[in-house]
Amino acid sequence: MSDIANRDQLDAALQEQDIVGFWKLKHDYESFEPENPEKPGLWRYSDYAPLGFASTEVIPIEEADRRNLMFSNPGLPGSGTITRRLFGGVQVIPPGELSSVHRHVGAAARVMLEGSGAYTTVEGDKCALERGDVVTNPSGAWHETGNEGNESIMWFDTLDLPFTRSMATNFFYNDYREVVDGAPTILKHQTVKPRLDWSATAYGVGGVRPAWISHRISGGNGSPQFLYKYEPTRELLDRLRDEEGSPHDGIVVEYYSPETGGSVLRTLGVHMQMLRAGEQTLEQRSTAARIYVCLEGSGATTVGGVTLNWGRNDVFLVPGWTWARHENGARDSVLYSVTDAPALRVLGYLVEDRRDRAGDVSRTVVPVV
Repeated sequence: MSDIANRDQLDAALQEQDIVGFWKLKHDYESFEPENPEKPGLWRYSDYAPLGFASTEVIPIEEADRRNLMFSNPGLPGSGTITRRLFGGVQVIPPGELSSVHRHVGAAARVMLEGSGAYTTVEGDKCALERGDVVTNPSGAWHETGNEGNESIMWFDTLDLPFTRSMATNFFYNDYREVVDGAPTILKHQTVKPRLDWSATAYGVGGVRPAWISHRISGGNGSPQFLYKYEPTRELLDRLRDEEGSPHDGIVVEYYSPETGGSVLRTLGVHMQMLRAGEQTLEQRSTAARIYVCLEGSGATTVGGVTLNWGRNDVFLVPGWTWARHENGARDSVLYSVTDAPALRVLGYLVEDRRDRAGDVSRTVVPVV
């Protein structure tokens, strides 16, 4: 028989054995709906941009490796993570600065905001970036960055590193090798393909791809097309503007892999959407989070009852399982967004609620594909 006479004694004895009674955890694990500590967030360009450019003057690159400003969710203060699964933030690179080639388990999506002369090289494909261009770094893909222009540049990055870190699966490598004079040699920079923007050229015509090459890149962890130019995407949005579109997202398009037809990255999905002048969308929520960057126009998004007024280059967040709807301004707006829905979909954890015009809610448990 036990000498334990009450709950306090039992809890203390369990603690000594590194055991916790489920009765103390029941609320956390048997909630009827997700409980998310993350809050809606808005980061204004007028606030973050001066700090980003200042970082190039006061933070030596040798100390930082790269000068990223990582946005912290208001519900996760000081975390450096925009959600518990995602990094989101800006990087500024002054003229002439470049990074060494490296790779990591985490996947990344990047959209160009300001400046000219920026590039990202992924698996030898040197991608020159202009405003609104999107470039992806699949998990395990060798990549490097630089600025060959005469002014500092800024882009916005989204990475799934908090997700991989939570599973203790982060790896980082900087031992890139090529064969030099017949021997494998560690190099700081990749040999680039002769054609600039190679993947955008090879895959830039929708529904058509080269027939003489393999389309499986970096272990199949992402699209073989790394660069998606903004100009043709913007033209597509214009061509579709008179369509009915989505009542929840307006005229929205998804970047996809020409190999699989699925999302550009296994864990991240990338979209571009047009909200037409005065357009108001219906409410929706998802277990996945979504980070938005305004490329054109201005408007407001109500997230969990909080109204976020956004404009050019502003960044805002819709956390997972939080109702959100958009209300656009007097002219067309274009929003870039990244979501972790692909990661949740493959795990069977992606659930979406959408409200119709009558106010009724329909729920979709998205099947694993």
